[in-house]
Amino acid sequence: MRPGSLMLLFLVAVVGCGSTRTDTIPTTRFYAYTVAGESSLDKEPPPQAPGKAVAAIKKMKRVAFVPPDTCLDMRAADTSTTVDKRVLRMQCGVTMSEMEREAEKVGFDVVTWQSLKGGNKPLDQAKELKIELLFEVNELDVIEESNRASSVEFRYFSGDGTGPVQPLQVTANDNEACKAYHDRAAPKISGMTSVLDLKMVQVSTGSVLWSYRHVENATEAEASSLIRFPVNASQEYRTSKPWWPWLVVAAGVTLLAVTDPPALGAVIAGTGLIAAIAWPRSTRPVGPRNYEPFSAVLCRRPHIQDTPVPSGPPREVVSNTFRSETKVNTKDAAEERRRVLIKKSVQIFMKQLTAEE
Repeated sequence: MRPGSLMLLFLVAVVGCGSTRTDTIPTTRFYAYTVAGESSLDKEPPPQAPGKAVAAIKKMKRVAFVPPDTCLDMRAADTSTTVDKRVLRMQCGVTMSEMEREAEKVGFDVVTWQSLKGGNKPLDQAKELKIELLFEVNELDVIEESNRASSVEFRYFSGDGTGPVQPLQVTANDNEACKAYHDRAAPKISGMTSVLDLKMVQVSTGSVLWSYRHVENATEAEASSLIRFPVNASQEYRTSKPWWPWLVVAAGVTLLAVTDPPALGAVIAGTGLIAAIAWPRSTRPVGPRNYEPFSAVLCRRPHIQDTPVPSGPPREVVSNTFRSETKVNTKDAAEERRRVLIKKSVQIFMKQLTAEE
């Protein structure tokens, strides 16, 4: 073989060789857990309505609800402060609306609690409005509990950010790691307890037909969300140039070896070599991604909400970049949880109220 041919083959080997690398890349996958805990307060079932209350309900359908004294006092009070407005909205408006809405669902003719305002006693006003049964609400409070739990259960999930989450089987060591993580770094999730205390009064006689009181517990799971941990993956990439120019080079080298003069082979080989050198390199993934196992991710790194935005090299500032800031009020979420528990307590009461003895 001629020296020129050997040189061309050497250049083919040097220029044509590619390179591989393995990168760690972020993905939309995550592993997660939730915590379910049940309050250790009153777990007794709600009380059954006595016979005289059941008998009255069967024939008396025009009813009204009287809110606690704090609500009656605040209707005439100055509610300019934020605290007063919040108390009025939560304790009076939400509570009474839920009571009236659920009473309508089970067939009562409900007179709004707002019609009972004024200087007279609620019982006297009820007689004027031909109300037959009056429900005097003494208490409907919702309190948060962060330290009272009789049982705590960790549940584990996996997801890819696009579909529903799937149950995840973990080891006892992983569970212990998440318990330690939750105590140390996770958002504190408190359970809630509501107390509903009221009297059912027959308006015509003023007799108390039923004194009802029940404590209802909300579990932490009802208020919790997924505590997610982002999953990375390793991906192998190969950077190389296309091989078709080397076919041209090989054809030219072959002509150099078998023809004389070798001018044609040199031209063909040279053309292929120029194309091989000038053609840009391309990088492509090789094989599937290898995702991190949950034992290396779950509760071993900050959850997604605490993950900082990755920093990179400075980029040129362009005119189509904008920044906006949003303020999230977590009190709204807490109030929504209170409303849900209030509704649950009222529904339990209505179910007991209309149940047969």
